[in-house]
Amino acid sequence: MNDKNFEKYRNLGLSVSYFRKLRGLTQQNVADEINVSYETISRIENANTGISLDMLFELSRAIKTPLSELFKHAGL
Repeated sequence: MNDKNFEKYRNLGLSVSYFRKLRGLTQQNVADEINVSYETISRIENANTGISLDMLFELSRAIKTPLSELFKHAGL
């Protein structure tokens, strides 16, 4: 992840976390749905790692939130 984009990743991670919790899902629920560890979800939500488009598509599906809504909520 490029340091100059850290704030964008952080806001996107906060957006994922917000909608996940809004839907009553745990990190483990989401992780199980997309076949990754809950640690991966935690790292994404806390901007400790970058995220690929493929992973973003999967997260969007798992938390039942359109990408446009994730980006809008993140201010992107």
